[in-house]
Amino acid sequence: MSESAAKALVMVVSRNEAVDTAVSTFQPEILGIISSQNFLGPVARKCADLESRMTVLYRLVDSPMEIHNAFERFEHLLAELESLGYTADDTVLDVSGGTTPMRLGPALAAMQRGIRMVHQRVVQSFIAGDWKVDPERPREVVPMDNPLESTGLLREGQAMQLFDRRDYGAAALVFGDVLAKVTGAERRHYYRGLLLLSEGYAAWDVADYGAALKKLGSARQELSAGFSEQSLSGRASALAGRISAHLSFLGKVRGELSAESVVDMLENARRRIVDQGRYDDGVARLYRAVEMFHQWRLKEHNSVSTKDVDWDEVSEDARTKFLEATHLPELPDHLDLTRARALDRILNGDVAEDGNLFRNLLQQRNRSILAHGLEPIGEKAALKFLEYVDGMVGETENRVAASHVSLEQE
Repeated sequence: MSESAAKALVMVVSRNEAVDTAVSTFQPEILGIISSQNFLGPVARKCADLESRMTVLYRLVDSPMEIHNAFERFEHLLAELESLGYTADDTVLDVSGGTTPMRLGPALAAMQRGIRMVHQRVVQSFIAGDWKVDPERPREVVPMDNPLESTGLLREGQAMQLFDRRDYGAAALVFGDVLAKVTGAERRHYYRGLLLLSEGYAAWDVADYGAALKKLGSARQELSAGFSEQSLSGRASALAGRISAHLSFLGKVRGELSAESVVDMLENARRRIVDQGRYDDGVARLYRAVEMFHQWRLKEHNSVSTKDVDWDEVSEDARTKFLEATHLPELPDHLDLTRARALDRILNGDVAEDGNLFRNLLQQRNRSILAHGLEPIGEKAALKFLEYVDGMVGETENRVAASHVSLEQE
């Protein structure tokens, strides 16, 4: 859309000349009028002449000296425009008329939504001690800057949505843009903290634990700065607390296989399935979480490695039961998932038999494009697999430390 066109034009108006100028400039398909009873008569007569060319909608402000009243009228009008298929990008707000509160209310609402704004300017000359409108100079439509956009704060919501969809790389780019524009030491600490948190989560998500620890440590430092602004202090404090738990958790994930490693892989899979809808990717990680679970239990409780099994560490009775359960002629050097589960069940006694549910889940995983087949895994199957692994791993204190925060809920 060109700068001089708009599909939908909303005007805060008190003079019919302003309607002529704006309509001529933008040539809208639909016109929304926000006015008060005091100004409506001449404006309505002017708009009646336009109704053969475009749709005209009206919203009357009951209290011209109350900002919230005009704010609500604009929101109602915008909702109607959206129901008719017009987006924020299709819309321009002209705040040239009415009382100051009537102009401020819609302007504030438009700023939050990133809607273009203009106002009309008349050229005046100071003659004989008074300002006079120059009749030789036409009214001008002048664009207005959005201060939320110029300070970067308008993009904060976009960054938070990307973050909560676990698109951490994109969120970091947007938070970097916000950081470059905000002013004030406190806000710079806060948004630098969110930038580092995004970068830390991005590294964590691909198991680059060294980089994750470094970035998250720096994020905690930024978010632990003293914030006098109440809207920042509460959120920053909560985030810093969660990051402290993350750092302790990640320190145990690095290196050898541990219970934390199993939980970390499970939560990684949960983000893929629940937050991103990447079901094949998520199920592949669930399969690995199940493998890790049994590998950890065999090593932790019985000093048995699945890669190079030392059968001397296993009792003769357990070896006999294993051969009977797996129908193998001799003891293998390596254990795949099914055999590791069988040995874990024999040695520890609290691993469920491989019933129909688990076998069906494995079959769907094996047919998926990230395993051995070409069939995509659907949401229902992925959530069922997630529920199964959740129950297998059980509730642990590591769950919270391994779970990434959602910014819009903090």
